[in-house]
Amino acid sequence: MKRPTKSDLMKRLPRMILPQLMWQPLIITAVVIGSLFLMTWLVRDVLSVEKTYVGTSLETLGILAILAITFIIINIFRYRARAREVRTLSTSIRKVAAGDYTAKIPITKTNTAISHVYEDFNRMCDELDSLKIMKNDFINSYSHELKTPIASINGFAELLLQKDLPEKEKREYLEIIAQESSRLSRLATNTMLLSKLSSQQIITDPEEYDLGEQLKQCSILLSHSWLEKDIEFSGDFPEILYYGNKELMQHVWINILGNAVKHTPTGGEISVSLKETRNEIIASIEDTGEGMNSETIEHLFDPYYQGDPSRNDPGLGLGLSIAHRIVELCKGRIEVRSTENVGSEFTVILPKTKMER
Repeated sequence: MKRPTKSDLMKRLPRMILPQLMWQPLIITAVVIGSLFLMTWLVRDVLSVEKTYVGTSLETLGILAILAITFIIINIFRYRARAREVRTLSTSIRKVAAGDYTAKIPITKTNTAISHVYEDFNRMCDELDSLKIMKNDFINSYSHELKTPIASINGFAELLLQKDLPEKEKREYLEIIAQESSRLSRLATNTMLLSKLSSQQIITDPEEYDLGEQLKQCSILLSHSWLEKDIEFSGDFPEILYYGNKELMQHVWINILGNAVKHTPTGGEISVSLKETRNEIIASIEDTGEGMNSETIEHLFDPYYQGDPSRNDPGLGLGLSIAHRIVELCKGRIEVRSTENVGSEFTVILPKTKMER
């Protein structure tokens, strides 16, 4: 059996919906006409029994006839109005099916059945349009991020093919190729992870574990970086049990802590604290780094966004996007407070969840 196409469904939509709209007026009209015939039959009997009721019966019959005609006319206009509304909806659906996500329907009347349908349709158009923009931005950004390491690898590989290069220069070129290859690998890995998280709706494989211990271990993993910059690091890691995906939460801490280390100058300070309330777990990571302006904070969690390009930041612009999405899946939130040339504070707030028994 041939499956109907979108075009077939668009053509059949008015034929499927309009008959439904006609049932009620047709049934009521049939009842009125039946009543007229009944009254005619009663009048006939009255005429044969008592002629004094003839005038009254005829008047009643005339009133019913006028009411029936008026009712039919009103329903014809109502039917035409419903038909226009359905045709408008059908036309807009056809445009959306063709890829035009700006085909929103103007709403002239509110608090009606069709106005609610139009509102839902317009919301759908907005969502589809935003997804289209996001997809285009993602493709443009990803292709741009791919160009840089590929161009570097290609350029320095061609230089290495030249003869009589000093060993020191060869080593420098090989180190750059290795760094760019690693960057390319991380870009692909993080992009796939973010893509997976974007389509994911729930946290899988949850377990109960000590969140304080995990935050402490992540700090130790990055200790080489902050010791190298002579950063004064302090932390408070009390034992707090959390029920969630341990591997995903490690991405959150590594990305936020790594971001703090990267943007804190030599001799700066980073402090980490963890506490809990009755309903929430709150982790704060504060640094005395370069800080951010309001525009950077606004786009901070956008994929591939790297803030001020003059800083020559070698990052990928995906770490905070991944952290934000993971916390979002955990039904939590990340709050950011920052002042330029003073520092930043990232606060991760997670709801307490009960372990399934």
